[in-house]
Amino acid sequence: MADKKGIFDNLFGKKDAKDKVEEVVEAAKDKVEEAAKSVKEEAKEVVDKAKDEALIAAENAKRVADAARMKAETEARKAEYEARKLANQAAAKQEEAAKYIDTYTVTADDTLSHIALRFYGKATPPYYTLIYEANKDVIGANMNVIVPGQILQIPVLPEELK
Repeated sequence: MADKKGIFDNLFGKKDAKDKVEEVVEAAKDKVEEAAKSVKEEAKEVVDKAKDEALIAAENAKRVADAARMKAETEARKAEYEARKLANQAAAKQEEAAKYIDTYTVTADDTLSHIALRFYGKATPPYYTLIYEANKDVIGANMNVIVPGQILQIPVLPEELK
């Protein structure tokens, strides 16, 4: 009978061991699942953080690009403005130059009527007054006083004096 009891003990002992192995395997599976779940959550957090950082970097890049575009547009507008300004100044100078036929430097014996006679062939008031009006800023308030060395612009004759 002792042999029979040993056989049953061995059988029941093996069954308990098998149950324990299954419990350990089940516990290991649970731990592996928990670890996998934890790793998956951490990976998701890393991916989400990377996405957020990528979005921030993209937004910053867009801001930099927008600022660069705005600066380029501003510089282009400034250049266009300056080009127009220079073109207008050149046109004004050309127009101003077209108003005059010559310049004349006053000598000691000159009068406005002598200068008018020299350039227009007539020394009457409409002709020397034309020279005076064109050079008021150089001559001053009194048309009868011109000073040697003054440089006068000689205007083109208007149609009514030709």
